[in-house]
Amino acid sequence: MRKQYLSLALALSLTPLTLATPAAAAEREWPTIERQLAKDRIVPGSNLESLIYQNQDFEMLRPGEKNDKIGLPAWIRVMWRKAHPELTYSASDPTGGYPRVLHEVHEWMLHHQDLMPGLTELDLAPPEERTTVGTNVRVSGAQTSDRSESDIRINFLNPSLVIAGSNNIGGSGQQGQYYSSNGGSTWGQTTLPLTTGDSFHSDPTVDWRSTGVAWATTIGINSAGTSLKMRSYTSSTNGSSWTFNSTFSGTQTSADKQMVWIDHSATSAFKDSIYACWHNGAPAYVNRRTATGSWGATPVQVSGAESTGTAIGCDIKTNSAGEVFVFWPTTTNRRIIMRKSTNGGSTWGSAVTVRTMFDGYDIGIPSFANRRALIYTSAGAYKTASINNVYVAWTDLTGATGCTSAANEPGTNAASTCKTRIWFSRSTNGGTTWSAATMINNQAGLNDQFNQALAVDESTGRIAIIYYDTVGDSTRKKTNVYYQTSADNGATWSAATKVTTAQTDETVAGANSGNQYGDYNGLSGWASKFLPSWTDRRSAGNEEIWTAPITEP
Repeated sequence: MRKQYLSLALALSLTPLTLATPAAAAEREWPTIERQLAKDRIVPGSNLESLIYQNQDFEMLRPGEKNDKIGLPAWIRVMWRKAHPELTYSASDPTGGYPRVLHEVHEWMLHHQDLMPGLTELDLAPPEERTTVGTNVRVSGAQTSDRSESDIRINFLNPSLVIAGSNNIGGSGQQGQYYSSNGGSTWGQTTLPLTTGDSFHSDPTVDWRSTGVAWATTIGINSAGTSLKMRSYTSSTNGSSWTFNSTFSGTQTSADKQMVWIDHSATSAFKDSIYACWHNGAPAYVNRRTATGSWGATPVQVSGAESTGTAIGCDIKTNSAGEVFVFWPTTTNRRIIMRKSTNGGSTWGSAVTVRTMFDGYDIGIPSFANRRALIYTSAGAYKTASINNVYVAWTDLTGATGCTSAANEPGTNAASTCKTRIWFSRSTNGGTTWSAATMINNQAGLNDQFNQALAVDESTGRIAIIYYDTVGDSTRKKTNVYYQTSADNGATWSAATKVTTAQTDETVAGANSGNQYGDYNGLSGWASKFLPSWTDRRSAGNEEIWTAPITEP
């Protein structure tokens, strides 16, 4: 009988629809089970079909969720609410109370409708070195499943060694890990192993300790998509193989959108300490692992009354003195918040508001209208005998007339005069006070910038930033990656330099419309060389991870 319903639904989906009146459009109803199954092309008799049938209790949801911008199917919202009744699902919070990673849960389920872990990809050694055309290098190799959302890190004590990581939702689901022994010219690849209870991974971060041991973190997610735990892994083989280390989110099961950083400074009393930030439900949390110890048993909540809504999109960095800076945006009162620790993360100073933003949570733009561009922080710090600077960058609307709130987002309208830009602020007194925020490249045209990554070259103090930009495309759908740098501690910025040698369009047929670019890119810099990582779908291929060496004089 279900097959008959599905066939009928597919037939209906091919029948031309009459245009609804504005009044009828406002009376949108929850989709029928047949339309849900047809929309996601659910295999009849699959475990996913059964899961969807089990989560049709739409009375659990707010009526307003029928028309919100979150983009999650109603059944997955019901599934999450059943598993997490302890969380708050507020209409005033743009997240609706749902973790961002549920988009990856949805994608994994569609690719694995038996709700079982996929087959592990084969490990590949780096190819032999050879001359390459141009400077763009495909980190992840040619892929038959999408790779997106990446992080990258140079080993500061041996810059020829580089590691990177990315999502691999549509493949085995195991986080893709990449490694290079020649500064990023060629790459090998492997995956993180699954640990007990996990069926797939999401949200990669990577870094190195001075011991030469590489670290990676991920969200470990169960097959039901209802348990989200922070997992750490180590590699003593320069990234070619990985071993599960520990769970650093304690007893939390709604942990989402983490960032991790290792203190690399030889002058820091906390050298080789590892710091992680994320959010669990609405609040932001931090945990640390000392150089010779283990992760704290209980994560520390760092957000408080200063943050309303959800504290999603954090970053965490250290300076040469071992001072730690954690940042996060808030989705309801739209603030960029910072807290500082001077004792290796044992305690934290008072919250400081860096900026109040125009928009909150995410922004719909023509190139990224489905997934939507996440508002997150990307930070850095640099301290010498005479400099005590901290930096943070984020994506926001321009604030010009008609571009001051979520109501003004361009969405799919390429003619909208509202645009997104990369914003930057700095503190020259160790985070106590902050400069007025500025757009580092506010072009006059109708184009959008998003998914920024900022890095500080700790050997020189130079700041660099990369981001996607639709400049030059009148449809505002095709992107290139651009790079800017500051040699004067963020006072001024260079003109934008195009990094990519081919455009990406995530709006055309064949693109991963649910995930598109993913939520962030990566950037690492040392000794006047920067290595970015980004999601790239050039030549209409699969989403893959690319890099390009950028060298400063």
